[in-house]
Amino acid sequence: MQKRQMLWAVGFIITTVLLVPLLMVISQQIAGRDGNPQYGINGERLMPLSFEWQDVAANVHSFPTQKAQYTYLFAGFLSCSEICPIRIQQLYQLETAITKDNDLSNIDIAFMFITIDPENDTFAIRQQMIDERSPRFKSAALQESDLLSLSGRLSENIQSHSPTNNHVGNLYLIKPNGVVARIYTAKQLSTDKMLAELKYDIESS
Repeated sequence: MQKRQMLWAVGFIITTVLLVPLLMVISQQIAGRDGNPQYGINGERLMPLSFEWQDVAANVHSFPTQKAQYTYLFAGFLSCSEICPIRIQQLYQLETAITKDNDLSNIDIAFMFITIDPENDTFAIRQQMIDERSPRFKSAALQESDLLSLSGRLSENIQSHSPTNNHVGNLYLIKPNGVVARIYTAKQLSTDKMLAELKYDIESS
């Protein structure tokens, strides 16, 4: 029975990883036909974010920084086989597109992954999977009280002691002052539309 469950789990993870690029392409093609300029959910009604976080070298930082930096923020765990690999791949695609965009390439834009499973998402694993991607990528660990407070503000439903590490898996675009500009649900995977909203927010600020 255990062998069958293990085989099922491995097959599920492989299928999920292989489907990630296909799902994103299909989503962007569908989204491209929609003329609605507002793609994500407006999150400015939420309280601005502010928290302390620890990097892979165990240094403590404050968010937001004192710099004029936009941040794409996602909370999850690196052994996740559902929304997490899709979101991380999405962050990779966003960063690749930004580096090739004449308007965005020189703007300070960061990508922050917050682990909800710091015991298993060790410094070494976070470094390998997130921080080594580029200087724009940061992986963060929060004190449990801060993590649950952040979860409450964002309605992420993070359950840190749950065997399945439950969470919603939204992606957030955060302004330099900590205000949540846009919220992207699991069904919103169009990097083109996300970048269009980022440009609009930058130009209108």
